[in-house]
Amino acid sequence: MIISHRGRKTGERENSIKSFEKALKLGAGGIECDLRLTRDDQVVVYHDDVILQNGKKIKISKTPLGEIQKTFSQDKRPLVLDELFEFIKIKNVPFFLELKSSSPILVQQTINRIEKENLWKLVHIIGFSVFIKTALKFQKEYPKLRAMPFLNIPLFSFVRPPQKSYGVFVGWIDEWKGNRYLFRRLMSENRLRKLKDLYQERGFKIMAGVINNKDSFEYFKNSGIRDIVTDEIKLASAILNT
Repeated sequence: MIISHRGRKTGERENSIKSFEKALKLGAGGIECDLRLTRDDQVVVYHDDVILQNGKKIKISKTPLGEIQKTFSQDKRPLVLDELFEFIKIKNVPFFLELKSSSPILVQQTINRIEKENLWKLVHIIGFSVFIKTALKFQKEYPKLRAMPFLNIPLFSFVRPPQKSYGVFVGWIDEWKGNRYLFRRLMSENRLRKLKDLYQERGFKIMAGVINNKDSFEYFKNSGIRDIVTDEIKLASAILNT
């Protein structure tokens, strides 16, 4: 499955309904987007904590939702949870919601919506270890929850397996200098294939992201990992769907 990274490189504003629509039309089978809290604990879909528009600058975590909505035009303001879940229900495709905070309020509100709409099989909660740790604790109370942490150093998994979850993400962030180089130095295709097999034997799903070039797509494909988060939907489709 090709998973669009925030609806980026679609020609539409990322983390918006239009960008998600365009990503699906381009061939994505799922969507990754970001969740964070406003000052009054409302969940919005936005990557950064700061919104900029026409010289206006607002920090989401320090601003009530109502003020954000008054300040920015309809096409610039972030989606709220109701709008996101309405879209998920209509499209009936997998969504991967990255937590930008470890707040139990953020996790609980998200789980409440998943439960209310019975979207356990479509909605995944993902994130770096510092943010997703709270969601992992919720798995005991909500066994249907599909939580998926990003593994910082997957090589350690041969020695100490990660906490039980629905699955894991491996890979790198291209914007982080040296991130991809270090991962590839530590993980040959053969070693990554063994790691994939190890996870699957333990009941984990394994996916990759954020992958954006031909060589990297082929690296994961050759290692047996085809569920990938990317900005480059068409390129990923050409390589992974053959």
